[in-house]
Order: sequence, then structure tokens, then C-alpha cells
Amino acid sequence: MSSGRGIAGGVGRCYPFFAEFKECLKTESIITQSDGKRYWKNNCWQVREDYFECLHAKKEWAMVRRVNEEEKRQAEISTGGQ
Repeated sequence: MSSGRGIAGGVGRCYPFFAEFKECLKTESIITQSDGKRYWKNNCWQVREDYFECLHAKKEWAMVRRVNEEEKRQAEISTGGQ
């Protein structure tokens, strides 16, 4: 993945997200507060979330499931619940 090569050559589908995440990490620092909580200074977690969504598509599949469940529910209502 980090090579940037896709399975059929060319740029991999998630490489642009990886490259953006990598660039963000170059300027990133983790700040530890006095109470021990840690957070990222430059909000690289948002870029990381985009990269991981590209890799795993968990949010996309969750939305597909919700849409399918709603379509099923609407079909049951229109047929009178039978």
C-alpha cells in the first residue's frame, strides 16, 4: 500500500489518503495534558479516519445496511405487514 502501486499498476485507490496521512504525521505531535490525557495537535486523526475508511469501508457498509433495512421496513409497511 505504501508503495503507491495498485493491483493492476498505477496508483492504488487508497494511496492518496495514505500520502496525506503521512504528510500530516510529519508535522504531528502528541500533547499530554497535566491530567494524563493525550491528543493530537494537528488533528491527524481525521486524516487517519479517511485513510482507514478507504481501506475498510466500514462506514459505507453500515450505511448500506441501514438503507437496506429501511427499504425492507417500507416494503413490509406497504404490503400491510404480511
